[in-house]
Amino acid sequence: MHLQLCPGGQIRSVGPTLARMLGGARDFDRCFIVDRPTGEGRAGVVARVLQGGRVFLRLRDAPAITLRGHGVALGDGLLMNLGFGIALVEAVRHFSLTDADFAPADLAMEFLFIYEANRAVMGELARANRRLEEAREAAEALALTDPLTGLLNRRGFEAALEVAARNAAAVPFALGQIDLDRFKDVNDQHGHAAGDEVLQHVAQILRGATRATDRVARTGGDEFLLLLTGSTRAGDLENLGRRIIHRIESPIETADALCQISASIGFSQSRDYPTLDTARMLADADAALYAVKESGRGAVRLASQLRGGGVGQ
Repeated sequence: MHLQLCPGGQIRSVGPTLARMLGGARDFDRCFIVDRPTGEGRAGVVARVLQGGRVFLRLRDAPAITLRGHGVALGDGLLMNLGFGIALVEAVRHFSLTDADFAPADLAMEFLFIYEANRAVMGELARANRRLEEAREAAEALALTDPLTGLLNRRGFEAALEVAARNAAAVPFALGQIDLDRFKDVNDQHGHAAGDEVLQHVAQILRGATRATDRVARTGGDEFLLLLTGSTRAGDLENLGRRIIHRIESPIETADALCQISASIGFSQSRDYPTLDTARMLADADAALYAVKESGRGAVRLASQLRGGGVGQ
């Protein structure tokens, strides 16, 4: 970009790109701030050019854009050749420059093309990475989820239980084993499609009865697991179990039948184990569950209530 400067500081002529940026202004001091040579103003620019050195000018109306270049004496004034350097992208953005504002052979356009192409490629790579990450997260979620109910599967539950066990000293937790009563009758009398609807309905009940910090899993057939964190007092667990059973015992309307089932629930509590053993907790919750089944089903039992003790021993 050429700039022809008169001795008095008037700009005699400029190239089309510079003309676009300067508008109608043609006074050097009004248009530019001299960056280098530092503190010497227009006189310093003249001296530097005559010595064959480079000058750096900032646009007064757009100080973030720096022009750099050199010049030669022309009559009683100067003829300068200025370029954007790394300020090209900012100048194009700030002044909405297009290829029409540059000479056909201007290398700035080549640089700008490379920059835009690189930005497009980087943008596409970023989008591809996001899609890959979303696909990876979706695949992980599917690997940890029961496809019928949308609850965690056994693998997902074990991962959540591992985290809970690590934090058990600060945040105690309880495990609940749930087994549906009379579910086999639904499958036998009304078919597996009705059975699937019942399982999905039970999953909704368990989601609604638990908190966002709790975890619910279907681990097979009509078996479910609960991981309840925080306050897990015996009375709270018994009340929660009764609420769940009451809701499950309400008639469930499927596409082809009205189904009636119940549930048995066994709980174990981490605070009952001086040395935490999650496998033992699961076994004790299971033992409490089967104690309920042996005594008539449709009820809740805590492992700590089992006769003969043994919990945490």
